[in-house]
Amino acid sequence: MAGTTRRAVLKALGVVGIGSGAAYGALQMEPSESAVNGSNETQATTTAERTRTNAAATPTPSTWRLGEAGQSQLSSSVGGFAEGSVRPDGRYAAVGTRFSGTGSYLVDLKDPSAPELVHHFPADDGVRCLDVKFGPEKGLYCRSNHPAGDSGVQIVDYGFAEGTPESPQIIGELNASGTHNLFVRSNESVVYAVNYGDDPNIGGIDVWDVTDPRSPQQHGTAGPPGLAHDVVYDAKRELLHCAYMGEMADGYVLLDASDPLKPNQVGHFDYDKHPSYANSEVGEEAFGNCHYALPDPRRDLVVVGDERSYGTPGGKHVFDIGWRDGSIENPIPVGFTVSPNAERMESGDDGMDDQTERFDWTGHQFDIVPLADATLVVSGDWHEGTVLYDITDPTDPHPIDSHRTDASAVPNPAEDLQVFGDPPMAYSATYNEERGFALTSDLFTGIYTYRIDGVAGTETAASTTETD
Repeated sequence: MAGTTRRAVLKALGVVGIGSGAAYGALQMEPSESAVNGSNETQATTTAERTRTNAAATPTPSTWRLGEAGQSQLSSSVGGFAEGSVRPDGRYAAVGTRFSGTGSYLVDLKDPSAPELVHHFPADDGVRCLDVKFGPEKGLYCRSNHPAGDSGVQIVDYGFAEGTPESPQIIGELNASGTHNLFVRSNESVVYAVNYGDDPNIGGIDVWDVTDPRSPQQHGTAGPPGLAHDVVYDAKRELLHCAYMGEMADGYVLLDASDPLKPNQVGHFDYDKHPSYANSEVGEEAFGNCHYALPDPRRDLVVVGDERSYGTPGGKHVFDIGWRDGSIENPIPVGFTVSPNAERMESGDDGMDDQTERFDWTGHQFDIVPLADATLVVSGDWHEGTVLYDITDPTDPHPIDSHRTDASAVPNPAEDLQVFGDPPMAYSATYNEERGFALTSDLFTGIYTYRIDGVAGTETAASTTETD
């Protein structure tokens, strides 16, 4: 896939339509002749046996279910809701947007079943705030600016100094290139931001010291050069898990971040050396457009998602980085799954008039749900809505439940989304372990909160503390 095509993929995220109401429950999937791919594996792919799943495979029965708790359009008329982030104590959520100037939202989740808009903070014209993360101090969140001239990230004060939850202020800016995704390492006052660079001499991730949030200082770059798409810090292992989807580097990259300001590459799974989605059927394990990598907090495993805008949709891999035969230096894929109703996206290729299937059945942003007796993944899977996966057995990841995020659409959806068809179009999902609920953002129907049925302690979810 050409580099220009990958960049086009990143810039064309959206949907529009009229909601048809919400419904959720156990997945109903019929088996087909192509349910399981053949077993022609090589040592280059994995050293562990695993069972492959695909859209047509009937999942193992599970008692875990999504229970819808609340929904809100956040008083928006145009939609375009992007990444959602929940503060660690579960009290607030921040939600980004993909439209020029729309900015970000702060949401009160004191009662997760009734999310309340606290503020809507617009951005400058031409700026999309696709990602938001809380920190680096209490009362602050960071929002990405893409594209944004000289301001790649803005630090929003909603209670740190002069700002309040109802009246936020920009307190600092990371003056670098436009940023799509970022991660805030609050305990070290460091922000890692992807820079979308194409300079072969510059790493794909900018490293910033935000000890003084009013005057952030850049400390160079990290990672291989190329188009880094996302970065996540792993406190247990002091690693950065990075997703690259450019020509210079494509795949899953691991950086040692024990020195917070000087991360060094320690591992890489190179997608170019493995089967491509372009030559694979739906459900066959393949690699391409590495989009997001998230570690299991309890096991030496990482869930890596691929995103494709057309053709065979991307799925989710489970990588072994020490669980069995893998390591940080040699991550090994041991499991693979696609969304429950995945099918080829026959429209959406560059230059095609019909874009209505673009991104529909591919994966997007997700989070780990670590339960007492299971490990799940909750995911915003575009046209699937919110999907719940079971990865308790990492060699057999599979979807177990879903919820269509197709409540009533915003009244005046932005024009540039209307070519992408109808909802649901779920952008991201995140889980708050402190209070036991999940939150999903949908591009044009708003946010949704969920119980993960069976999670202990959800009866007391209304009580929170006021710490970041």
